[in-house]
Amino acid sequence: MRRFLTVVCAMVVAASMAGPAAAEKTVAVNNPALPGVFDQPSVAVNGSTTHVAYIGASTTAGPFRVYYAAINGGADFSDLSLSRDTPGFLLTSPTTVDNTAAGNNTYADARHPQIAIRSASEVVIFFQAKTIASPDPTYALYMARLTLENNVVVKRSVRLVTGVSGYNEDVSFGLTTSGDTAWVAYAGRTGITGSFNVYCARISLDTASVTGTPGTPLLLSSAAGSTGTRPLPSLKVDSANRAHVAWAANDNTSSPSGVYYALVKEVDGSNTVAIAATEILGRSRRWGSPNLLALATNSIVILAADESLPGVAGNIGLVRINPDADDQDGSPVQVTVDTNFLLTPPGEAILPENYSLFRPQAIFDILGQIHVTGYGNSGTRSTYYAFAFSNDWPYVGFVKIPATVGLDSAEFPVSLDGDYTRAAIGYFSDGKAVIFWSGAVTGTGNRNLDVTGLPTARAIQDDQSGCMVVPAPSSGSTRTNADALLLFLPLAALWMRRVKRRTFGE
Repeated sequence: MRRFLTVVCAMVVAASMAGPAAAEKTVAVNNPALPGVFDQPSVAVNGSTTHVAYIGASTTAGPFRVYYAAINGGADFSDLSLSRDTPGFLLTSPTTVDNTAAGNNTYADARHPQIAIRSASEVVIFFQAKTIASPDPTYALYMARLTLENNVVVKRSVRLVTGVSGYNEDVSFGLTTSGDTAWVAYAGRTGITGSFNVYCARISLDTASVTGTPGTPLLLSSAAGSTGTRPLPSLKVDSANRAHVAWAANDNTSSPSGVYYALVKEVDGSNTVAIAATEILGRSRRWGSPNLLALATNSIVILAADESLPGVAGNIGLVRINPDADDQDGSPVQVTVDTNFLLTPPGEAILPENYSLFRPQAIFDILGQIHVTGYGNSGTRSTYYAFAFSNDWPYVGFVKIPATVGLDSAEFPVSLDGDYTRAAIGYFSDGKAVIFWSGAVTGTGNRNLDVTGLPTARAIQDDQSGCMVVPAPSSGSTRTNADALLLFLPLAALWMRRVKRRTFGE
């Protein structure tokens, strides 16, 4: 009976929330009148200001520089006359994060910048780039600090990160509460081929060097099978200054692969792996593009996408863990017996198929709602949805049906040769999300960095509504697999949506 009511409730909610999305204006952050290729955005929000770091070049061949811009996230994207020239929209015009000032280090070709706000007058960016002496296709880690005055960049500092060896890519970082260091996770290898290990280091913002004992990065991918071809580590710092890291242990095949988790902390200047590499999203599918969210010190959520079919949106799997339930003695967690660590049964919750995404990006708000964006399939527009946990985890109460963004744009994302593209998302307390993606301009070699706004659901659904999704079955679990549990859109509407996307790329 409960299952029947759940399905009925879900369909009623779907019917009440379905319908055409309100038109929202898409605006190019870069100057679309000038030729260029812009991609790989990363977003940080402070008040109503959206800070974005991304890469840009005159052609897809590069070399790419890091760019910074700021937009007014409070802009009215429902105003179809909105443009980058609208007064008050572009708070900081696109600015190159270059190395022309004395004392800066040079870089030749950048990828995948990540941005964080240090203060109202400073942002920090970590990125990978080639050095002048570095042979293609190897990268090193760089750190940039930008000083702002009235939303104008008045000082740039670009430094090569020292104390890190090898070839390093896909950096993820978080600032510590002290404000003078950052926890940094990255994928590294000793040669230009082979699988990447995942490392974590504490970096001084003053010297751009590894700090603390032992003075070298910590190896996180210590377990057999925990390395990856594209592990894409995701790091978040909690309020206790600990670094939580998740990454994908994948390879060049479509075989199932897992997601690993590790916890790193600093005690009296010593950097320590408190929880060693622990596989938490099991190898039921090929998991990739992991996102880690630190809702609280004892509530860590990791979600990832099923990438079994290259370039195709896959189911989202997620777990919520409590690292404080472990003894943090530097060993892996025995997830098969430690039910306090995994708040789900052993295994993972799987979101319904119509919530599938390609290369998801996730954030959460002060209400605990999780906001996710990504692509429907490779080359289709960005998609957005939000959900919230009920008190009876791992049941999930959805608050927003998937919405396609950029409806007024004909610009679709395309990956750079040998690289990848992802959308980026920022969220404001007034209930609006801003989403950035790189859109190819038809008939040209140009690609704009596009941004649009999207009204979102602000209130978490009543837990007593009964509208829930349950986890995939596992050992000792009798609950129903969420893959087949709910259709949040009426079947006919869902079928038409799929046909439209596959036929017209929407």
